[in-house]
Amino acid sequence: MKHAALCCAVAALLLSGVPSAYAQSTYWYAGLGAGYSRVQFYPADFSFGGSPTCSPRGPCTESKKEFDGGFQGFLGYQINRNWAAEVSYATVGKFHYKYNDGQVELDAAYKVTGVGFSAIPTVPLTRNLSVYGRFGAFFSQARSTFYNDGFQQNATSSGRQVNETSFLTGFGAQYFFADESGIRIEYQNFGTAGNCSAPPCVGRVNAKMASANLIFKF
Repeated sequence: MKHAALCCAVAALLLSGVPSAYAQSTYWYAGLGAGYSRVQFYPADFSFGGSPTCSPRGPCTESKKEFDGGFQGFLGYQINRNWAAEVSYATVGKFHYKYNDGQVELDAAYKVTGVGFSAIPTVPLTRNLSVYGRFGAFFSQARSTFYNDGFQQNATSSGRQVNETSFLTGFGAQYFFADESGIRIEYQNFGTAGNCSAPPCVGRVNAKMASANLIFKF
């Protein structure tokens, strides 16, 4: 009976130590990363659908560049082994929607930047490796600049800019080395940037980015 009780006590102590083996102490961290971004243009805001109103000279063909390189920086605090809070800044990229009437081309260059505030639920898999999710808010600034004035009435090269707030989501994995620097692989969905409900119409896009990041504890 005594041996059984002793075995149970030892087993309980060992099992209670399993979570702590994977637990990480609270810490601040910062990181920088680069990635591959994509936007999906809202057709209702950008496409003329071959309408003669695209240009005084007649119907247009349309093309778009939806992919570009993106960059981000972030600062966070690991509250406990399962939760972190993070603020980030992202330059999602510069994208293009083009109209061509057979003689001249109008290029609508579209750029998205913004600041994100996120809660990071974290699941440690080993002492150094963990997977995580992301949910929060992204405060975006979308700017569209038109090149080749005169292609269409009211086209301007001065640019149109609008600020919007969207729901920020994502997921990823991170690994820390012995010196407490590490790497992070992540996918983020920044939600809808831009607005066309009131002038100036910048146009809406859905922005996403997959990135590789360096991360440092301090």
